[in-house]
Amino acid sequence: MRIFTNTAAIAVSAIALSVGTAFTVHADDSAAIKYRQAVMRAVGGHTGGAFAIMKGQVPYKDNLLAHAIGLDQMARILPSTFEQKTQGGETRAKAEIWQDAAGFQEKIREIQTAAAGFLAAVESGDQAAAREKLGSVGESCKGCHRKFREKKP
Repeated sequence: MRIFTNTAAIAVSAIALSVGTAFTVHADDSAAIKYRQAVMRAVGGHTGGAFAIMKGQVPYKDNLLAHAIGLDQMARILPSTFEQKTQGGETRAKAEIWQDAAGFQEKIREIQTAAAGFLAAVESGDQAAAREKLGSVGESCKGCHRKFREKKP
């Protein structure tokens, strides 16, 4: 009887640990997805703010450099937000991100290059160059989204 009780206790413990681990992984995925989405919202916010300034829609020209710096910094950390392959949860990230990691990383490099170019143009004070480089940022974002992000339902 004692062997049965010990075996049953070990089995129950093993099941409990594996269930706990499954929930932990899911919780980590959820947190990773939320973090990645927050970074992407920051990218979108800086890009949208910069476009509004460059188009003259808002009178915040003095904030353009802050948006350029923010966009450059967010672009630098983008790769780390996709290191963990996440499953489940509410995300529009396609599996191709991890299946075609080299292609995805190339798109990330394009965004980083465009953001750095925009920052350099803003710092130089050349408004025409800044406008052109901001357009490159928008195009690089679209290029990545077309291939690696699900469309909104």
